[in-house]
Amino acid sequence: MRLRWWQNIRWRLALGSVIVALLSSSLLALTAILVIGYYYNVDQQSRISSLATDRAQSVGLVYDHNKSILDGNASDTAQARLKKVLTNQTTLLVLSIRAVSKNAFTQNNAGSEHLYLFLNAQGKLVYPSGMTRGNAFNVIQSFLNVQDPTHPNADQARLKVAITSALHGHGEGGVFGHQTPVDASMPFYVAPIFANEHESGTPPTVIGAVIVTPFSNAIPGFVVTVGIAVLVATPIIAILVAAVAIFYSRTITRPLAKLTTASRVLASGDYDARVSVDGPGELGELAHTFNDMAIQLKKDVDELRRQEVWRRELIMNITHDLATPLTAIAGLGEALVDGINQSHEEYEATGRIIVRETLRLRRLVQDLHVMAKVEAGALQPKPKPLRLAVLVDEILAVLVTEFERQQVEPVNAISYSFPALEVDPDMLTRVFANLCNNALNYTPSGGMITIDATQQGNMAVVSVTDTGSGIPEEALPRIFDRFYRADNARQSKTGGSGLGLAIVQAIVAVHGGSVWAENTPDGGARISFTLPLQHTGAQHALTQPLLQTQK
Repeated sequence: MRLRWWQNIRWRLALGSVIVALLSSSLLALTAILVIGYYYNVDQQSRISSLATDRAQSVGLVYDHNKSILDGNASDTAQARLKKVLTNQTTLLVLSIRAVSKNAFTQNNAGSEHLYLFLNAQGKLVYPSGMTRGNAFNVIQSFLNVQDPTHPNADQARLKVAITSALHGHGEGGVFGHQTPVDASMPFYVAPIFANEHESGTPPTVIGAVIVTPFSNAIPGFVVTVGIAVLVATPIIAILVAAVAIFYSRTITRPLAKLTTASRVLASGDYDARVSVDGPGELGELAHTFNDMAIQLKKDVDELRRQEVWRRELIMNITHDLATPLTAIAGLGEALVDGINQSHEEYEATGRIIVRETLRLRRLVQDLHVMAKVEAGALQPKPKPLRLAVLVDEILAVLVTEFERQQVEPVNAISYSFPALEVDPDMLTRVFANLCNNALNYTPSGGMITIDATQQGNMAVVSVTDTGSGIPEEALPRIFDRFYRADNARQSKTGGSGLGLAIVQAIVAVHGGSVWAENTPDGGARISFTLPLQHTGAQHALTQPLLQTQK
C-alpha cells in the first residue's frame, strides 16, 4: 500500500512540530506583549499622576505668591503692576497658570508631550482657551462642551467623576477608551490645586484642578518593535523546527522502513530476514523483538516442515509395514482355503506364520497408539517403587524365546541390592522390551546383550549394550527420530516399525530422564538412559512388579 505524503510519519511529525512551535511562539509573544503593555500602562499612569501633582503644587505656590503681593506684602510698584492685569480671582488663577506653564515650556525646549488643562473651582476650563491639539484634547473638550449633560458617554463620565473628586480635594485618575496592551487608550489624571497649602494656621482651599493626559494615543515604540520581532522570528523558528523535526524523524522512520522491508521479505517466505538496528530505546528493542520473532518463526516453520516429512514417512512406512503382514496373511489364508496344505505340520507352520504376522500388526498399532499419546501430551506415568533387577529378570524371561532363536545370550548385570526406582512399571517394561528387540536385530549369533545400571546422585543410569557392529556415526544423532532406520533393508526384514527408540525417548522424558546412544570400544552399541531413584526414607514395602506381556 502506497502512503500519501500527509500520511507519512515524517511529514506528520514535522507538521505537528511546526504547529506546536507556532503556538508556543505566539503564546510567548502574546504573554510578553501583555506583560510589557501592563507595566507600561502602570508606569505611564504613575508618571502622569506625578506630573499632575507637581504642576498643581507649582500653580498653588505661584497663586499664593501673587495673592500675597495683592495683600500688600510686596513693594508698591509690584502691587500696582499686578493690579492692572487682575480684575477678579479667576484672572489671578489664570495668571499663575500662565506663569508656571511658560516656565515649564522654557525648561522643556522640545515641548511637552502631555496636555495640561486647568479648571477653576467651578469646573470651568480657564486655560488654555480655544486650543485644540490631538485626540486627547478633543475628547476632553467635547466633555467640557457637553450639550446634553444627562447622557454623557463612558469617557466623559469617568472624567466627570475624576474632576468632581479633585474639586473636593482628592486627586483621581483613569483612562480614555478600553485599556489593552495594543489599544488606543490614554491615561489621565486630575489633581486639585490648593491655595494656602503651605501656610500654617490656614486651611488649604481648592481653587481649581489640573487635568493631565498624553497628546498621542499611539502604541509605544518598543511594543511595536516586539510585535515586529515576533512576526519575523515566528516563521524563522517554524522553518528551523520543521528542519529539525524532519531530520529527527529520520531516526524513527528509517528503522521503521527497515522493519517494513524485513516484514515483507518475511511474508514472502524468506524466514532468514533480519533487521540490523543499533541503538538503545524502543526502536532497538522492537528490532531485537522482531529478530527473535523471525528466529522463532523459522524454528516453527522448520518444525512444521519436519512434521510434514514425518507425516509422509509415516504414511509410507505404515503402508509398507501393513502391506507386508497383510499380504502374507492373505496369501496363507487363501492357501488354507484352497487346501494346498495337506499335512498337519504344514497347517501348524502356516498358523504360526499367520500368528507372527498378526502380532507384528498388533505391535505396530500399539506403537502408533503410544506415539499418538506422546503427540497429544497424554502420556502420563503412574510411578511406583520397584526393584530394577527383578523387573529385568522378568522381561528377559519373556524374551528368552527370541534370544534362543537368534542364539544371543542375555545378561542381567544389575545387582539385587541396587536402590529402588520410582517409575511406571508398565512403561519401563515397554522401554526394556523395545531396547532388547532393537539390540537383537543388530546382534549376530553368538553375541551377547547386557543390561547394567549405576547410581549417579538421585538418578539411576541404565544401559543396554550389545556386541553387534555398532551404529554408524552419521546415524547417532537421528536414531531416536520417528521412523528413522539406520539399516532400512535389515529393519524391514526384521519387521521393525521405526518407532521403538522414539517411544523409549518419550517414556524416559516423561519420567524426567534423558536417553542417548553411543558405540562401545569393542564395536558394539550402547543405549543409556536415566531414571529417578525412590525417595530416601520411603517406608512402604516393595512389591514384585506384575509383568505385562504382549498378547
